[in-house]
Amino acid sequence: MSNDEPVEDEAPGVQQGPGDDGVDEPKLPEQASTEPGIELSAGLRQRRATFFRVRSDTGSPVDDLAIEPGHRWTQSEADRQIRIFLIRLAGDRRLTHRTDPVELVRENDLMLLFGPEEEAAFARLALRFPDETVAVWATLLSGGDRSEAFGPRSRAERRDEAVIEQALRLGMRKRLGSALLLIGVLAGGVLLGRPLLEQDPTDRTDRSLRFSAVEEPVDGDPDVVDRVPGGLPVAEPVLTAVADRPVAILRGEEPLAERIMVRVPDSALPVPRGALTAAVFEHTGGQVALVGPDGWVESACIRVSVVTDRLRPLDTVLYQGPDAACPTGLTGRLAAVTCLGSAGIVLAIQIPQGEVTLVEGGTGWAEAVRFGIESPVSPSGKWEALAVRGTISVPVGSDSVAVPRFGGTVGDELTLDLGTGASGRRTATCTLV
Repeated sequence: MSNDEPVEDEAPGVQQGPGDDGVDEPKLPEQASTEPGIELSAGLRQRRATFFRVRSDTGSPVDDLAIEPGHRWTQSEADRQIRIFLIRLAGDRRLTHRTDPVELVRENDLMLLFGPEEEAAFARLALRFPDETVAVWATLLSGGDRSEAFGPRSRAERRDEAVIEQALRLGMRKRLGSALLLIGVLAGGVLLGRPLLEQDPTDRTDRSLRFSAVEEPVDGDPDVVDRVPGGLPVAEPVLTAVADRPVAILRGEEPLAERIMVRVPDSALPVPRGALTAAVFEHTGGQVALVGPDGWVESACIRVSVVTDRLRPLDTVLYQGPDAACPTGLTGRLAAVTCLGSAGIVLAIQIPQGEVTLVEGGTGWAEAVRFGIESPVSPSGKWEALAVRGTISVPVGSDSVAVPRFGGTVGDELTLDLGTGASGRRTATCTLV
């Protein structure tokens, strides 16, 4: 810091020596140096008149102050080191001594002597201050702004602070947006999940699999005593579907999502996609007819389930052909065969009518039939699961559809007519058993 020259007490224009002609000239009256009412005391005026020093080329008096590293000082030790620092900084100036170094600085105006070099030296000294002392002197040296405790911040520091502040604001906006998104997801989950949590679902009779009226046989007629009433097994198009969804899961230790194969060649499947058609009938209770390529029944492992709208099974049956092998652990009860042929088969299954009380609580309706042809898998094979599946259900918004009924007696040969598909008319013959 540059310091001013000592202030002269004499006013400008006063001459104290003899003039050029050797005659003493009268002294001019002194001018007032201060306004009335703000005069300084003699001691303070004299100290301030000689306070500043001319900068020396040798640098600051505290440049060579040795500061040994070590543990932090106590409060009293730090105050003693600060007093030593301040006395050395003051040099040969007359000081009004105070025990408290803060009072020593204020009483003697020593803050005026702190320049960049002095602040750097004091900062090195402050490395061993206790936290309380650091806080007091950081505020004192910064004039009340601790962010500039040991000198003004550079332009780069201010720019960095602006970047940090902008990043904090951006982070706050992101957290707020994430919180709002989470609230929206939770609200949507509640709205969508409420029907799943209801114990008493809404009436879905119009979408359930409903049987037509039962025709009673004529009493005493020997020709119809053993005959199940009903017409020919002609399927209702709404209650017909094809097995076109392959399910292929590779064996391995990877997560399940990584082992699901979306594209599988038809040659690897038990039957090609779209080659198997199924329809729902009524005969003596619920029936599911399946029609496929000639000879597929003997080597087929068939699983059929009646489910609710939440895919909760109400009944599941399994059929294993004489030349077939089903995967180990496949669930379901053994199916009763109603009609058997080489290209078509009809399996009996329970299709509850009306509302069903579930053992886990709540109620449901029989609204869909899921069917599939399963391939045998072995623990050492490539596949953990391999199948072709389909689902029969009443479309949303359609009118109530009755399940068609067919009749006949044991030994009758029936033609299963499941409509027209991509490969033509889907029909097969079978014998009632």
